[in-house]
Amino acid sequence: MRDFFKSILDIRKGEILITFLMFANYYLILMTYYFLKPARDSLFLIKVSPEMLPLVFIITALVTAPVVSMYSKASRSFKLNRLIYLTYLIIIVNLVVLRWLVTINQNWVYYAFYTWVSIFGALTTSQFWLLANAVFNAAQAKRIFVLLGLGGIVGAFTGGEVTGIIVKNFDVATENLLLFCIGLLVICGVIINVVWSIKKRDDQIVEKTPGRLREGRENLMRVFSTVFQSRHLLLIVGIVAMTMMVASFVDFQFKTVSYQSFSDKSDLTSFLGKFYGRLSLVSLVLQMVFAYRIIRFLGVGGVIMFLPLGLMAGSVFMFLAPGLTAAVLLRGTDGSIKYSLDKTGRELLFLPLSLEVKKRTKIFIDMFVDRWFRGLAGGLLLLCTLVLQLSVKQISLVVIGLLLVWLVLTVLMRREYINSFRRAIEKRTIDFDQLRIPINDRSTIDTLLKLLESGNTRQVVYALDTLSHVKKISPGDRVVSLLSHESSEVRSKAVELLRMHGSAEQSEQVERLLSDSDLEVRRAAVHFLITYGRADRHQNFRRFLDNEDTSIKFAAMACLVEDGREQDYELISRSFINSVLDSNDDTGAEGRRQLARLMGKMDVPEYKVYIERLLEDSSLDVVKAAIEAIGNLRDRHYLPLLLEKLADRRYRVVARNALAQFGTAILGTLHDYLMDEKVEYLIRANIPRVMKLIPDQQTVDILTDCLEKMPPALKYEVVKALNSLRTRYVDLRFDSDELETALIHETRSYYEILQILYLRDRFIDNPASKLLQKALVEKQEHNLERIFRLLGLVYPPDDIYNAYLGITSGKKELHANAIEFLDNLLRSNIKKYIFPILDDISDESILRKAESLFKVSRKDTIDALAYLIEGRDSWLSACAIYYSIDVRSDRLRQMTEKMANCYDPIIRETARLALARTG
Repeated sequence: MRDFFKSILDIRKGEILITFLMFANYYLILMTYYFLKPARDSLFLIKVSPEMLPLVFIITALVTAPVVSMYSKASRSFKLNRLIYLTYLIIIVNLVVLRWLVTINQNWVYYAFYTWVSIFGALTTSQFWLLANAVFNAAQAKRIFVLLGLGGIVGAFTGGEVTGIIVKNFDVATENLLLFCIGLLVICGVIINVVWSIKKRDDQIVEKTPGRLREGRENLMRVFSTVFQSRHLLLIVGIVAMTMMVASFVDFQFKTVSYQSFSDKSDLTSFLGKFYGRLSLVSLVLQMVFAYRIIRFLGVGGVIMFLPLGLMAGSVFMFLAPGLTAAVLLRGTDGSIKYSLDKTGRELLFLPLSLEVKKRTKIFIDMFVDRWFRGLAGGLLLLCTLVLQLSVKQISLVVIGLLLVWLVLTVLMRREYINSFRRAIEKRTIDFDQLRIPINDRSTIDTLLKLLESGNTRQVVYALDTLSHVKKISPGDRVVSLLSHESSEVRSKAVELLRMHGSAEQSEQVERLLSDSDLEVRRAAVHFLITYGRADRHQNFRRFLDNEDTSIKFAAMACLVEDGREQDYELISRSFINSVLDSNDDTGAEGRRQLARLMGKMDVPEYKVYIERLLEDSSLDVVKAAIEAIGNLRDRHYLPLLLEKLADRRYRVVARNALAQFGTAILGTLHDYLMDEKVEYLIRANIPRVMKLIPDQQTVDILTDCLEKMPPALKYEVVKALNSLRTRYVDLRFDSDELETALIHETRSYYEILQILYLRDRFIDNPASKLLQKALVEKQEHNLERIFRLLGLVYPPDDIYNAYLGITSGKKELHANAIEFLDNLLRSNIKKYIFPILDDISDESILRKAESLFKVSRKDTIDALAYLIEGRDSWLSACAIYYSIDVRSDRLRQMTEKMANCYDPIIRETARLALARTG
């Protein structure tokens, strides 16, 4: 039981507050829904009639589609948090309007209210899980989502119970429950704001999905084709369809009988509230106590038969003894099992499908199949009640018929699931990182264990990887026998699986692997023996760290990095460190690498000298590990050393990541290095790439402020970093005024280069002239790219990127379309600077417009070369210096002599070379 609760409440340091807030948020959402649900049902049944329920089922199915479509469009225009705020604001306004509409006592109001509440439940729940997926990564989701789900169940229980109490005991009118909901939703909005603030603060190093990754719109016919080509998917669609249709019939029976039993509105609301609340409690108990055991014992195929068999028994009871007791049992069976055991089982049915197929079809099945067949059920109910005049008792016979079809489908699915799972294992298409529900059913586990006997090494490795995601198994002799497998990969993965699910009984067999020829096998064996060895963990660590075999010692060090505790780090003494540093055998580099990793775990000030020594190691892997250790320690003492590594392409990426781990604390230092002209260019060029890994408003502000102070090459890196932040982190704000100023300066630079190129006919025809002209053309192209990148910071990035492709395509039609699009998108104060560049007009016309815009006069050849030499673009300056010697101008020669002492090595060496040419 302790392990069971630990699996549910596995919340780690730094996750407690945000998990509690998300739990509270989902609790309040479901509590609100279960305030509204009894009110909806009671008002509709009392004010309209149970006979009209089928019609409202159809209306709900029809209205859901356009609502989902509108919401989907809104989701592409708003940031997630703002979308949620907007949705809540609209819901609160709707509640106020609905509360007023109820007073006019018109039937259409209750139809609207019933439909609105149904959409409210689906929309707010969907938004919550969308937020949860944004807040938690995949690894966190596997641990925390179960707890969040329980929060929803508890909220549903509370909502139902409180509804019954306040309506019955405090004489609160049913329609006034809407006012309680407004207060709860306001609290939800506050919680979401706090959660979003925490997410922005803490997610500094986590890369989000790039905004430019465009999701293609799925062709509906392609989805249909995918479903109809797969027997597995067809059976899933059939099961979901039967689930929704039977649920609609059962809901109709329950509400009709409830209406007949409670004629008073308050009594009916109180009954429905208590029923829904206690139904959630039963669902909670089933999910927490029985779901794991039942799935493990019966497997997926058995679990998906639970609901139809339970409903079959309830429907027979309803036919034999129709009444409130039978209705409660029937609806209770549906509600409690459908949202616990059956939901888990249905989710697991998607497991054997590839991720691509799952993405393509799951939304279609969850949303459209669900709604369509609810609507179809409404139509059949109208036929049964209004045309055939069937009673609630007689409708049970229709339900029994549907249940028989459902049971046949589950039997077929039970066989197909194992076949599909076996094929998925053979093709290795299951992506376990995407799973939210662990694999626990016996049939699946048995299939995997049997696959371990395969003669195909790749299948055995895949099965071992798969079993490592299973919550709890007994490995048995099949896994132990793999310890002597000819493949070292199989041996190491078998030991790892035993470490996760084995016991000390396997210690003797694993001990033999300490002399295995493969390093990974030895490391896995050490890790197992530290966990299950003959002494306690600390003593086991000591035993292996003191081992004379350096490979065993270094394997123990790796385990200490991955699984060590504070007291275990005390085993790493100065003498131990020196012995590792002095190791010169074949595994010496591996030992120093593990030592560097350990340094990143042990924040011991007197060990700083060792990290500095490891930074100068001859092994690339050791140096990279030392850099990563500095990132883990976040000790500013190492910042200069770390920044120096940005100039070395071998360590550039790992150094950027390590610097990013310091977060906003080093933004000031990064800014200073970026602005310092004496700092090596490669270091300065990589600093914006570091800063884009620190997604904070302060980062955006610093980079924006740097735009006008950077030479062109560095400005390009700054703009690219801002583009990356803009597309990945939608909450960051970009100062449009500052960016538009930078944009205008960039267009001026474009015009100035164009003006110099306009003089090319006057240039001397020699190699230096051709080099300068080529550099100017490239500069102009880079100018245009920077202009569009800056536009992408002010306007939607995707739109600007597509326009840029059209402008640079070389095709007149695409160019014209891009111009037309930008004409409608850009503000007039920006268009007047940019459009002369983009329009298909002569260079002379462009230059005349530039003269009127910037009030500049045209340059002659000497002025143009002087402008380039003194400019901030090192490459253009160098090309202009090299060419200017041939022009033989005293002014240009004096400037070249001055540049011979420039701090920039490219300019300095070019000037000296040019002067040497002329003697």
